[in-house]
Amino acid sequence: MVPLEGQPTGSGAERVVILGSGGMGLIAAELCQTTGREPVGFLDNLKEPGTHVHGTPILGPFDLLERDAALRAACHFIVAVSDAGLRREWLGRIAAAGARLVTMIHPSVSCSPLARLGEGVMIFPFTTIYPAAQIGKGCLIQGHCALGPEVSIMPVCVLGEGSMYGYRSRIGADSFIGAGAFVRPGIVVGEGCTIGANSTVIRDIPPFKLAVGSPARIVRDNAEMDPALAE
Repeated sequence: MVPLEGQPTGSGAERVVILGSGGMGLIAAELCQTTGREPVGFLDNLKEPGTHVHGTPILGPFDLLERDAALRAACHFIVAVSDAGLRREWLGRIAAAGARLVTMIHPSVSCSPLARLGEGVMIFPFTTIYPAAQIGKGCLIQGHCALGPEVSIMPVCVLGEGSMYGYRSRIGADSFIGAGAFVRPGIVVGEGCTIGANSTVIRDIPPFKLAVGSPARIVRDNAEMDPALAE
């Protein structure tokens, strides 16, 4: 983990290549601009190289970063897709290729200097992060979230718009927390979980479960996230 930074260091603007040109990718491109970085282009497996998405070019498929040493040397990378499995795969492949991840934090974010972040994190506008919160590698934190003191967010999580996390709560890796959800202090949500929008989590949730409601109740296994159940 590294201290919260989120702004480029050194004299030159960092050049950033964004994996994924959907909604998350567009937000990443805007975050580049608001944090003084240059969005060089998108990598996308479904779109033709040379085309543009809102003015930003498609450079090629995701694996271009593994094949193009000059691109790796010149740029930083951010994985801007919501699918946890795909994001985890490419975070690993970026590391294996020796490429550099970038962490981007909107200037409106209010964050304690005691917070700690992993690489490749994106934090959207008007989020508040309190002292000693920890956010793992590759997490995407949408706008207007609130992370209380000593909250732990494990790698590759997505925290939905306006979700809130009480003191010393913990969210397991690869979990998705819906917009407006509230996790009470001290609660543990296991890895690979999905918590529905506007749910209130008042009891621990075991790994690989889908829970919804207020209070949140487990409604089924999150089979697509559980290696023991996925085909």
